[in-house]
Amino acid sequence: MKRLLLAALPAAAFIASLLVGSYPVNPLSPGPLGYTIIVEVRLPRTLMAVSAGIALGVSGLILQSVYRNPLVDTYILGVNSGVALGAAIGYAYLPLLGVPPMALAFGLAAMALTLLIAGAAGRTSPVTLVLAGILVSSLLSAALSVVELLLNPRGLAALVVWLMGSLSGATWEQAVVSLPAVSVLAAAAYAASYRLDVAAMGGEEEALGVDLARTRAAAAALASLMAALVVSFTGIIGWVGLIVPHIARMSVGPRHSSAIPAAASYGAALMLVADSVARLFPVDMPVGVLTTLAGVPFFAYLLAKTGGGWR
Repeated sequence: MKRLLLAALPAAAFIASLLVGSYPVNPLSPGPLGYTIIVEVRLPRTLMAVSAGIALGVSGLILQSVYRNPLVDTYILGVNSGVALGAAIGYAYLPLLGVPPMALAFGLAAMALTLLIAGAAGRTSPVTLVLAGILVSSLLSAALSVVELLLNPRGLAALVVWLMGSLSGATWEQAVVSLPAVSVLAAAAYAASYRLDVAAMGGEEEALGVDLARTRAAAAALASLMAALVVSFTGIIGWVGLIVPHIARMSVGPRHSSAIPAAASYGAALMLVADSVARLFPVDMPVGVLTTLAGVPFFAYLLAKTGGGWR
């Protein structure tokens, strides 16, 4: 039953996403214009929503597990701040290179810097990881503010819209790069389910043949690459990587062989629903705004549940 639900949720949301928009389309008889709207506009946007949901959901699950911290995701660890700074530099100084490559490179560099600072004392604990992420995010946010001051009005306006996180500009070129890459990375995470399970247990890694430091580093790199790859196309979409892992674990349990597919399914469904709702507004609401509105109260619930600690 659970497997059927995991397949049915994103499937239903996928179909609904193709039909929702400012222009009504009859699915039984779309006509030439309706067909063009579905294939050229809504389908790549829908595929990008699926890609973003899988990447953010699975990456958050991996990080929360290996660092044993229920309040960790790539947003908190500085990846999104790095992506934002890279995008700003791309808009301001390297428009010919393109925004996505710069955003991806800076996002990965930000995560590497967070891990470097957190491990400076010789051991990366959940608390030092979060503190290092906050430090890196603050540093990169300050640098972003400087770049924004130097941007011309048109470039600044484009950057502000991009930073809100939106799927409205999704193209087939982005979808055919993002979705296959994210699928391969998610499959790699699934193949490492046993190591992730052991790393999440605590205290028995060496006895079970798992190098915790190496597993954490590999998991962080994999999660950062997935998240940065998607966010470099869509802009900042926060809180999905925090919400989805908890829903997945509550639904199917902590074993990664079950939790990873669940996180991918729920992540895709959440992004599809959020993007469909975004199209119902008079203006195309950035999906990142909606996920933040949903994530903030959920984060408050987690703080209340954990007592502000990490156990």
